[in-house]
Amino acid sequence: MDASNHDDASNHDDNKVEYTTPRWVQAWFLRKSRDNWKKKYTHLKTDSKRLQNRVNDVTKSREKWREETKQLEQRLRELEAENAALQEQLAALKKDGPLARTGSVQR
Repeated sequence: MDASNHDDASNHDDNKVEYTTPRWVQAWFLRKSRDNWKKKYTHLKTDSKRLQNRVNDVTKSREKWREETKQLEQRLRELEAENAALQEQLAALKKDGPLARTGSVQR
């Protein structure tokens, strides 16, 4: 069984395909093909890098806006609390009158 496999392998070498195309045409075609895929993948690599940079920029921008939003929400809560306190003071002044706090008597 091993001898027949060995014979098949040696026959394989004897049955080489002879190409009718001249070698210089084959070389030209392969060089052109190689150059085309190099161009293609160089372009793809450039696009990939550009898109990755864009993703990084957008991510950084989102984080900046998110942080700014948090700060503004905190400021809003502070101002709402201050507004509520001032509204309470105003209501107390309206209820008691402006002179009630000072202890003066109206004439």
